[in-house]
Amino acid sequence: MQQLAMSASEAAALLRQAGVELTSEELHVLVSRAEGWPAALYLAALAAREEPEALASFGGDHHLLFEYLWDEVLAPLPPELISFSVRTSVLDELSGMSCDSVLDQQGSGVLLERLSRLTPLLTPVDPAHHRYRWHRLMREALRARLERIEPELELSLRLRASGWYSGRGDTRRATDQAAAARDAQLTGKLLWPHILDHLTQGRDGLVRGWLSNFGDGVIADHPPLTLSASLSALLAGNVNDARQWSRITEAVLERRNGCDVRSLSTGLAVIDAVTSVDGLRRMAELEPGAGVSEPEVSTWRPICALLAGVARHLQGDRAAAELLLDEGIRLAANRAPVLSALCLAQRAMIAIEREDWPLAADLTDRAAMVVDEWRLSSDPLLAVVFSVLAASRAHEGRIDESKRDLRSGIKLLEELGDFVAWYAAEARILLAHASLRLADVVAARTLLAEASRFARRAKGATIFAGWFDQAWADMDTLAETSLAGPSSLTIAELRVLRFLPSHRSFREIGAQLGVSANTVKTQAHAVYRKLGAASRSEAVVRATQAGLLTQ
Repeated sequence: MQQLAMSASEAAALLRQAGVELTSEELHVLVSRAEGWPAALYLAALAAREEPEALASFGGDHHLLFEYLWDEVLAPLPPELISFSVRTSVLDELSGMSCDSVLDQQGSGVLLERLSRLTPLLTPVDPAHHRYRWHRLMREALRARLERIEPELELSLRLRASGWYSGRGDTRRATDQAAAARDAQLTGKLLWPHILDHLTQGRDGLVRGWLSNFGDGVIADHPPLTLSASLSALLAGNVNDARQWSRITEAVLERRNGCDVRSLSTGLAVIDAVTSVDGLRRMAELEPGAGVSEPEVSTWRPICALLAGVARHLQGDRAAAELLLDEGIRLAANRAPVLSALCLAQRAMIAIEREDWPLAADLTDRAAMVVDEWRLSSDPLLAVVFSVLAASRAHEGRIDESKRDLRSGIKLLEELGDFVAWYAAEARILLAHASLRLADVVAARTLLAEASRFARRAKGATIFAGWFDQAWADMDTLAETSLAGPSSLTIAELRVLRFLPSHRSFREIGAQLGVSANTVKTQAHAVYRKLGAASRSEAVVRATQAGLLTQ
C-alpha cells in the first residue's frame, strides 16, 4: 500500500488526465484523505466530473467509492467478517480486546488476523500485529453502512467504546465516542474535568466538535456541557456567548440546588470575573490557595494565577503581580501552553515597564518557544503574546521579527473582535509601542486611539494612565524630530549617540551622563528618528555613514 501510494505530483497528473484541475491546497487535502490510493483518487475525479462541489466532501460515503468498496472489498468476504467490519468501524484503532469489548464477544483477535490477510486496506500499526487500522476511506464507508442499516446499534456500540477507552484512561477518545452517541450526561461527565486541558492545548476545535452533537436546548440542561460551551466561547473571544452560557449554568444550578461536579464553581467564578464590568476586582480574588481552593495539579490554578496577576498589575501592584504570574508560569509549564505563554507575556509587560529589557527579551523568547512548540500561532487568545513580542523585538533591533509579530498580533486581535477591555487595551498599547519603534507613526496613533477606547471600559485599571502618558510623549518627540535630520541633533543627543555603539543600557548611559534613564531613552529615540533609523544598531550605522561616529 505504501509503495503504491501516489505522491501529490503523481495524483495531479492522474486528475489532470481525467479532466480535473485542483489548486495546490485542494490537491494536498485530497491526497491526504485518500492516503495516495490511486483507485480512490480516480473515483474522486469521476465524482468531480459529475458534480464539482462533491470533491470538497469526497469520502467513503460517496456513492461511487462506497459501491466500489462494497463490490471489490466487502462482497467477497464471509458474512461474519462483513458484520464484524461494519460494527467495529466505530473504533479508529482495532485490537482483539477493544473489539471484544465493543461487540461483547470473544475471538476478535482471530477475526482481525483473517481480515488483514484478505484485504490490504486493514493494516497493522504495531510490530506484533495486535493493533490494526482501516484505510481512512474504508472506515468511512463501513461507518456509513453501520449508520444506514443499524443506527440504534451504533449508539450502543459507541457507548461501549466510550467505556472501554475511559477504563484505560483515554478520556479524549472516550469523550469522542460519548459525544458521537449523543449521550449528553456522559459527555459532560467526561469533558468537564479536562476542559481546560483541551482549551489550553489548542484543541478548542475538538471541543466545539463534541458540543455540536447536541442542540442548544440539550446543552442548556447539563451544567458541565453548558459551562464547557461558555469557556470555549470565552477563549475564542466570544464574550457575549460566554456570558450567556454562564448565566444559563447559574440558573440550572440554582434550580437544582447545586451540582456535585467538581470545579464548576471555580469555572463560574473565572468566567464571571473575566466578563464582568467589575472584572478586575473579581479577578484579584481568584488567587490560588486564597480565593480558589483547587488541588495543585488542577489547571484551574494557573488560570486563576494569571487572572489575579493581571488584576494586581493593572491596579498598580507590580510586586504582587510578579509573584502571581511567576506561580502561573510554574503551574502551567508543560501542561497548559496557552496559559504558560500568556503568563510569560504578562510578566514581560511588567519587565518592559521597569525598562528591564534583557528580562523582557528572555520572557518573550520563552513565550515564543511555547507557541512554536505547541503550534499555537493561530490561537486568537495569544494576540497579546505577539504584541509583547513585537514590542520587545523592536526595542532589540530585531526588525524583521518585530514586523512579523506585529502583523500576527493585529490579525489575531481582529479575530478576537470586541474582546475583554483590559486585554484589548494592553495588546494595542504594546503594538503601538512596536509601531513607534518601527517608525510607523500613523499605525501607532491609530492603535493608541483604539487602546484608549478599550481602557476607558476597564474599570479599576489605574496603570493605563501612565502608559498612555508615556506613549503620547514618545509620539510627540517623534513628531518634533521626524523631519529634522542628522544636522539638527542637539548637544545632548550627540552625547547619547556616542554611547550607542557600546551596547550599554539606557540606565548605564544615564549614570555615566548624570541624567535619568528616561531622559536617555527619549534622547535616543530622537536620534533614531532624525537619522531615519528603526533601531539602535541601525542608528549607529547611519551615524557612522554621516560622519557623526568614527569607524
